[in-house]
Amino acid sequence: MVLSNLKPAKMRGIVSNGMVMCATSAEGKVVIVAPPAGAVPGDRVLCEGYIEGKPDDVLNPKKKIFEQVAPDLVTNEECVACYKGIPLTVEGKGPLTAPTV
Repeated sequence: MVLSNLKPAKMRGIVSNGMVMCATSAEGKVVIVAPPAGAVPGDRVLCEGYIEGKPDDVLNPKKKIFEQVAPDLVTNEECVACYKGIPLTVEGKGPLTAPTV
């Protein structure tokens, strides 16, 4: 899963336009968060109970929105990616997972 509405930034001399979402196990193993089967680029990730408005074209880095959200992004016992304990899903396709965490 790629978070794609971040402001472009140079990383090691290359412009980055997004962030690959990963999970880390208790042992420190890093695993890429995978979309559900059938998901396609551009599918929106939803979190039940949160407003389904139009996403920002680019997050304002001065507001530090991702930094505020990041501490509440975790995986549950079933290796499902969650925000504040609520699964992150692609509507009609299923949850995002980190299957080998």
